[in-house]
Amino acid sequence: MPRPFCYRCRRPALTCVCAAITPIATRTHLVFLTHPKEYRKVRVGTGRLAHLSLERSEILVGIEFDQHPRVRALLGDASTDCRLVYPGPNGDNLSRGEYRPPPGSQPVFFLIDGTWAGAKSILRRSRLVRALPRVGFDVATPSAFSIKRQPRPECLCTLEAAHRCLTLLAEHGHEQIDASAGHRLLAPLRRLMEIQRGYPGRRTPPPAAVRGARPPQVVTTQFSAAVGTRADGCERESARR
Repeated sequence: MPRPFCYRCRRPALTCVCAAITPIATRTHLVFLTHPKEYRKVRVGTGRLAHLSLERSEILVGIEFDQHPRVRALLGDASTDCRLVYPGPNGDNLSRGEYRPPPGSQPVFFLIDGTWAGAKSILRRSRLVRALPRVGFDVATPSAFSIKRQPRPECLCTLEAAHRCLTLLAEHGHEQIDASAGHRLLAPLRRLMEIQRGYPGRRTPPPAAVRGARPPQVVTTQFSAAVGTRADGCERESARR
């Protein structure tokens, strides 16, 4: 007989994290572009937890997004200001307040949800996404998502990247969430780590090795899986709670 399963957070019912999820209203619309392979590798992804926590968010699953109707609709909407959250030399640094949405526009931030290899695959095959203006941020502390080994100390999981974007936008007057909302946004991640610590037989991967002193960089995330579909297709999961 199969174990009871929560289809909302996609974990066994015994370790469900839904009680830690509270919907948060934001001005910024977040779009998580999720690589389909991640669903077959990971039971739960922090991108999905971010989506469940943010009222103004959606998940699009696939690899090639140039013909995706939802992506094209957002990019073609004159009222939106679309940005890609991804490392890049020419991106606006949210930590320094370099991003300023045009007056009256709807900020839309695209975050790629997958491994770095998966993220590069999406960018390589999605010209419209690749061409978006980029935003990034400084990372001063390592990721709390210790279930996975991060490739570099400054890499964050998707939920942490969303949290970082929103709190920095709020610091510079472009977002409405307060410190309490930011704390609640990370609650599902804290619950995941509590569950992990409850299984002493499972070792937590050590942090990535540092090969030399490096200053904080404008980076985004080591992305986690959220939702899956066919490897050659795209799906949309919008504000279903």
